[in-house]
Amino acid sequence: KGDSLVNVLVLGPPRRGLVDYAVSFSVMIGILALLNLVLWIVFKHDIFGDLRLFGSMVRNDLWWLALIVVGVGAPLSEELLFRGFLQSSLTRSSLGFGWASLVTTLVWTALHAGYSVIGLIEVLLIGGVFIWMLRRTGSLRVPLICHAVYNTALGLFLAFGPQSL
Repeated sequence: KGDSLVNVLVLGPPRRGLVDYAVSFSVMIGILALLNLVLWIVFKHDIFGDLRLFGSMVRNDLWWLALIVVGVGAPLSEELLFRGFLQSSLTRSSLGFGWASLVTTLVWTALHAGYSVIGLIEVLLIGGVFIWMLRRTGSLRVPLICHAVYNTALGLFLAFGPQSL
C-alpha cells in the first residue's frame, strides 16, 4: 500500500480540504502579483513578453483546444512528472526533500528554457511555491489545481484580453 501509485505521487486529498486550496492559491497569486509589480516598477520589465507566443496560440478558431492544452495538459503532465514522479523519487533517495525540491524545481525551470531570464526567475519562484504547496498540504492535487487555474486564467486573458499583448 505504501508504494501504490496514489501514495507515491501523493494524490490523496489535501490535509485541510478546501482551506488548503484557498490558502495555496492566495499565496501563489500574492507572490506572483508582488513579483510582477516589482519587475514592472523597478526594472520596467515587459511582464507580458514571455506570454506573447501563447497569445498567438489562443487567438484563433481553435482557441478552446489551445486552452485545454495550456490549462489542463501542461499542468497535469508537469505536476505528475516533476512534483509527482521526480520529487517523490528524489525525496526517497539520499537527497531528501530539500535537495530533491531544488533539483526538481531547477529541472522544471529548464523545461521553460525559451523564456527570458526574468521569466525563468518567475518560473523558478513559482516552482518553489508549488513545492511548498505539496509539502504543506501533503497532496499533489493542490499544486496541480492551482497550476491549472493559473494557466487557464492566463490563457483566457491572452485570448480575450487586450489585443496589444
